Order: sequence, then structure tokens, then C-alpha cells
Amino acid sequence: MTATMTATELLFDRVGSVTTRPVPASPPTLGPDEVRIVPHYLGICGSDLHLLAGRHPYAQPPKVPGHEVCAEIVEVGSAVEGIVVGDRAVIDPIMPCGHCRACRAGRYNLCEPPRVAGFRAPGFGRTSHIVPARNVHIAPATVPWQVLALAEPATCALHCVRRLPAEALEEVLVIGAGTIGLSIVQALRNCGAGRITVIEPDQRKRELACSLGAAQAVAPGALADAAAFTGVIDVVAAAGTLAEACARVLPGGTVLVMGVPDGPRELPLPMMQRFERDLIGSGMYLPDDFDAVITWLASGRFQTEPLISAVFDLATAPAAFARAAEPDSIKVLVRMT
Repeated sequence: MTATMTATELLFDRVGSVTTRPVPASPPTLGPDEVRIVPHYLGICGSDLHLLAGRHPYAQPPKVPGHEVCAEIVEVGSAVEGIVVGDRAVIDPIMPCGHCRACRAGRYNLCEPPRVAGFRAPGFGRTSHIVPARNVHIAPATVPWQVLALAEPATCALHCVRRLPAEALEEVLVIGAGTIGLSIVQALRNCGAGRITVIEPDQRKRELACSLGAAQAVAPGALADAAAFTGVIDVVAAAGTLAEACARVLPGGTVLVMGVPDGPRELPLPMMQRFERDLIGSGMYLPDDFDAVITWLASGRFQTEPLISAVFDLATAPAAFARAAEPDSIKVLVRMT
């Protein structure tokens, strides 16, 4: 690749506006520990929609978005081992400093300030990109590209489930059945959870939740007053869903916040404190979460086809983000090649 070549870049040029533009291709020379990738599919996440709307807590337009990506390796640096040209890969979007206390402990998702592709680091929404080799997770060539495109949300789900204590997995309530909620249902099933209940307003998503492993899926307000759970995962993080999560968890149980709140939330602390109900959060993932999910995808233990609502070409990216914002959307992909 020469310096005169160009790439196409996806851009949130201002709040509410999606466009594409030609830009110079990535630098012609790789660092010794870097690889050059050509993204095949980019997934649109709810956090991308928050960024586009100007409501993300850590970034604002103008910004090149994109943190859910599957890509082909087209060049490797001189010191890179275990990665070869032509490999299929999922790219971890967390760009840690490598030196802080969290990084030294291997908890790269806790590095501060958080540098994630598409937010405080350059997004993957371009047809050529250079990334550190440490962020690359190789997948078998037998895994289809559209299946591999769902690896990042599946990895979020696995990390979330791994955060719960074992006793919380006996009977779990999941609030919200979008991409992450439906991925959590599958992760719970794969991790040996007991009975899974889902709250979700959209009927089709409720049906999907049951087909993917939930014992029941109900509309908001439809649970019996006495229904209670050893663990509750809130994928919405709205004031009302957090209140329900805290009210539904049994004494000694755990509420896990997976949704991204757009501001402070009030919690019923007296009943949380008195009955030792724990409140924890889940923030992205660790490298071994990616490797475990790739194994799931390769073995068919995680279904992706039911989660894909639509696929758009890069040239029609504005329509892709509009579709992703519709209430019945689950996962919209942008074909980058």
C-alpha cells in the first residue's frame, strides 16, 4: 500500500449527521508490533447511536465511529508472531495505556481515561486501518464473516455473565432484549445458568429470547408482584428499570448494570443495604473473553443470524444508522468491502 492510496471513512461530522468521505490510506509503514486490517463488517451499537445523538458520556461528534469489527489481516509488522496475512480476526477496540495500575493487573477495560476505538481513539469505520497486534484475536477461516461480526457484543455478554457470582446464576432476570440482552441470554445458557426470565416491550424480541434460551419473556409490567430472582441484569439502565432490578432481586442477590446510563440514577439504598443486595457494573471485556466467544462462534454455540436485522453497504451508511435506531432493530451491520 502506498501513501497515495485512499480509503473511505465513515464520519459523524456533527450531531445527527452520518456521511462518508475519501481520506489518505493508513501510513505505508507499519510499526514492528502493528498489523494492517481491512474491515469486512462493522456493527452498529447503541453506544454509536448515543454518540451520533450527542448523548455519549465520553465522546462527541465530529468522530469516526466503529468499535465492533471483523477484519482481514493484510500486513503484519516485523515483530508480530502468530498472525499472518489472510487471517480472519476480531479486533479488541480497547486501546489501553499499558502502564497504569489496571493495565499492570491485566484489567485493560479499566484503564483511565478509557480509550476505545470510535470514542477517544480512532474508530474502525474506515476501509483501511492499523491496529496493535495485541488487539487482534484470530478466528478460524471456517467462521463466516457475518457470524464473526457479532463477536464483540457476544464478548460483552460473556464478560457480563462472568462478573456475576455463581449463586446469582440460579434464577436470572434480564431487563432488555436488544443485541446485548439477547447475547446475554445465550451467554447465560452457555455458562450453565438456571431459569432465565426476560423483560422486553417488543413481542418479536421476546419470542427470540425464548428461542435462544429464556424460560419466559414478558412485557414490562407483566411479571407477578412476587417474582424475585437471585440475579438481575439491567441492560437498559433507565430510572425505571434500575428500580425494578433492585426490587426484583432476592436478599443477598446481585444486580448487575450492563446498560449505559446517560446520567445519574437514584437507587433504593435502604433496602439494598439492609438485605445485602449487591450492585455491580460490567464494562466491556478482557482479551480472554474474545477468545472464548470465538470458540462459541466456531462451534455454533452462539447464534448470530437471528440477531441481524439488516445489512447495508458503506455507501448507504446513513440509512444503516437510521435503521439501527428503529425500536424493532437488533443488530445492523455495515458491509465495509
